Amino acid sequence: MTEQDKAAGFSLEEDVTVDFNPLEAFAFDDEEDPDAAPSVLAEGPFNMPDPAAVPPFQRELVSFANGETAQARIEALFAQMPTFHKMLFAILKDCEKPIATADLEAHVEEMKRHHHSVYDPLTFADLLARAGAIEQTDEAGTPLAEVEQEPLRVEADGAEFWRVAPVPAVYWHLTADGAAQLDTYRPLEMIARLYEEDPRYAEVFTTCLALCARGDGASLREIGDVVDDEPVLQSPKRYAMYFIDKLEHAGAVEWTGQWSATEYGRAYLDSPNEE
Repeated sequence: MTEQDKAAGFSLEEDVTVDFNPLEAFAFDDEEDPDAAPSVLAEGPFNMPDPAAVPPFQRELVSFANGETAQARIEALFAQMPTFHKMLFAILKDCEKPIATADLEAHVEEMKRHHHSVYDPLTFADLLARAGAIEQTDEAGTPLAEVEQEPLRVEADGAEFWRVAPVPAVYWHLTADGAAQLDTYRPLEMIARLYEEDPRYAEVFTTCLALCARGDGASLREIGDVVDDEPVLQSPKRYAMYFIDKLEHAGAVEWTGQWSATEYGRAYLDSPNEE
């Protein structure tokens, strides 16, 4: 200890009382605020998260699990898979008449060539079936649950035996709720709506659609070279992809390695709307 310390009256031997407790100072207040919303991790029965604490907007989401009607489940499926609308509607269209599983798989695989997806064809079919949009039937369209298969009577060594009947071939058929959903897909009306919503871009939409309708279609660069410098696209600045995206969602164009007009896009170009 230095002379200065002694003069100041400081001694290491003296007891120093410290009121600071770091654990208490930084501990979280465990007292519950009666006005605070319950935590989703709040313990419920059996020390599990309390389901009543789930935010209301999550509880209100409609899914396969809580959709009370087929219509609600179908709407939820389409709302949760916005990038697969074309695929889902195409499957519904295929199922207007009973379609064999192999044929449905082949068509979906063909569509997936240009629309990569982790879902295999039957996963799409299963999702639609769980929602109530399609169902498994026999070739005549009778639901499999209602198909009665008579056991086979066979004879061997002079004795008759019963053999379980073979499982009927599986077909997929549209339900009434699926047909109602399919009826909402009206590309020609959706394309016309693009023109009605922003008529100043009408010529640009038509130019993009016409380029996609030629031969094997057109690349985005080719489309951009034609429309990107149009005066109407300078303020606000718009590029070709803006219009292609809208045309694709309306069912007018599709990606096939190039941007190509669909049957609906070509029909719209040939309709009186474009005369």
